[in-house]
Amino acid sequence: MIQPTKASRFLPTLLAIGAVFFIVRDPVKAATVATSAMDGLLKVAESFATFASNLG
Repeated sequence: MIQPTKASRFLPTLLAIGAVFFIVRDPVKAATVATSAMDGLLKVAESFATFASNLG
């Protein structure tokens, strides 16, 4: 009997397969997307740090 796939494992696996496919198919565009995403995360972290430092 086949067990139903849990969503907690299915979604990350699906995203990882999609990411690997994207990286293999177009590595330059994947690098650009990764760089942009990292830049965005750093800006958000910097904004939170600035906000927290100005609280008190």
